[in-house]
Amino acid sequence: MKRTAIFLTLTVLLAGCGDQADSDQPEVKEEQEAVSQEQEMEPVEIQVLKADEEKGVTLENEMYQQLSAFLESNPEVGVPGDFGVHSLTLANQTEGGQAMFFLGVNRLEKPIKNITFDYTLGVDTGNGIDYVLEKERVELLEPFAGIIQPGHAIPFTVPVTPEGAEVLQSITEENKVVKLENADFELEN
Repeated sequence: MKRTAIFLTLTVLLAGCGDQADSDQPEVKEEQEAVSQEQEMEPVEIQVLKADEEKGVTLENEMYQQLSAFLESNPEVGVPGDFGVHSLTLANQTEGGQAMFFLGVNRLEKPIKNITFDYTLGVDTGNGIDYVLEKERVELLEPFAGIIQPGHAIPFTVPVTPEGAEVLQSITEENKVVKLENADFELEN
């Protein structure tokens, strides 16, 4: 319960799409894609959001310590050679609503910034899809997220409706529908 309360301190940036396409950039992929058993992935480290850092938050903060411990226990998080998204939990927000808590994981060899994508999470009921989030625009822009270093992850949240939170309770690996679309980011030189 204390862990959920700590997640409330994060903010979310959801807005319209910026046109910053660069054809040389790798595609952003959903973290759940199968990773070869032979590939041993280096562990990633948590990185403080720029917005939190500006408020004086450090890696010593309890929430960041918990995220760091999670990453140490789960070194396979992320997509080898790419940016990926890993869902963590549903958290209550201070405004009374709920939000999905995620990690954005940079496994590229270069720092990245200004990450944008549309995220869909749902349940295939056999008669259609019930959505937790449907093409939800997520922007992890530099003023909020900072520049994500290689081998690092940042936390972020996305608001979820009460109906979406109810659908989330019925998700399994077998019925889960996850899509990351219209993804873009900038490589930092």
